[in-house]
Amino acid sequence: MGSEHAPLILIELVLVFGSVLVFAWWQLRSVERDRRETQRQREADAAAAARTSGQGGSPAQTPPTTEDVNDDRAR
Repeated sequence: MGSEHAPLILIELVLVFGSVLVFAWWQLRSVERDRRETQRQREADAAAAARTSGQGGSPAQTPPTTEDVNDDRAR
């Protein structure tokens, strides 16, 4: 009785464990996507916070160029 059902049992085992492996892979893929999306969002939030805190309500000042420094020395 056991040997005549062996092919069906083997097919069922392959289908069940294969499905479990595919589901686990899919979930881990989803977790990795969520982690990357969260990381990108954190970086974007940090960049936005750096821009707003760096301005302080006044226009951003650019560092002096070489021409500006030379003009100041000539005066």
